[in-house]
Amino acid sequence: MAAGDDSYLEVYEGFRGSDNFYEVFLATLRNFRSELNFASVKSCLTFGPGEGRLEVWLLEHCAANVNKLIAVEPDHDSAEQLRARLSKSLSGVESRVLETSLQSWEGLSDPVDLVLMLHVLYYVSPSERKQLFQKLHKDWLVPEGLVVVVSCSRTKDPGNANGIYERLGTPILAWENIEADLLEVGFIKQQAHEMHCTRDFSNPDEALVRFYQKHVVQPITLDDLRAAIQELFPDGKSDQAFYTFAVFQKA
Repeated sequence: MAAGDDSYLEVYEGFRGSDNFYEVFLATLRNFRSELNFASVKSCLTFGPGEGRLEVWLLEHCAANVNKLIAVEPDHDSAEQLRARLSKSLSGVESRVLETSLQSWEGLSDPVDLVLMLHVLYYVSPSERKQLFQKLHKDWLVPEGLVVVVSCSRTKDPGNANGIYERLGTPILAWENIEADLLEVGFIKQQAHEMHCTRDFSNPDEALVRFYQKHVVQPITLDDLRAAIQELFPDGKSDQAFYTFAVFQKA
C-alpha cells in the first residue's frame, strides 16, 4: 500500500468496508487451493502488504511450508499491525518487516521462492514497474520462482466500479499493462482467476473520500466524490468491480 499519514490504514479499511473484496478473495483461495499449492515455497517477499490480511490468508491456505518472510511496507501503523498479525498467525515463520518504500528499498542478497504483489502496483510508475520486474526476474527470485499479483482488471469496461478513479482525474493501472510487462522480462503466466466484487457507494462518508483523495492527482471534496458516484452509479451501487489474481513463474 502507499505511504501516507497515520490515517492511511483507517481510510483503507473504510474503503474496503464498501465492498465484498475480502469475502471474494477468500473464496478464490478456497476454490483454487489445489491449483495454488505452493508446497515447495519456503521463502517469501511481499511488497506493500499493509497490515497483511491478504498475504497471511494466502500463505495459510496455499503455502504452509513457508519459513521465511520479508515484508516491505512504508506505512508505520500498517507495519506495526503487520508485525502483530505475523506474530499471531505465522508464529513459526521467521519474519522481517522493513518500514520503507519499494522505491527506497535496497533489495535482497539471497533470492526467494515467492513474491507477493497484492494491490501494490498502482503506486509504482511505469518505468519503476519495468525495473522492478527485471530485478525480480534477474536477482530476487530463485530459478522457477513464483510471483503472485492481484490488481484491478476490466478497468475500461462501462459500469466498472474502479472507473471512478478516471472520473476523478486519475486513470487506474490497467491489468493488460502489468501482464505485458511481466511477460516481456521473461515470466510465464501459470494461471489467472478473475474476482468479481460488488461495491456500495450509496452512503459515501468522509473516510471514503479521504481514501480517494490519496489515490487521485487532483484535489477532491466529498461533494466531488458524490457527484462522480451519482454520474456513474445513479443507484449508488455497482456489481462490476473486477480484480485479477494471477500467478507468474520465472522462466
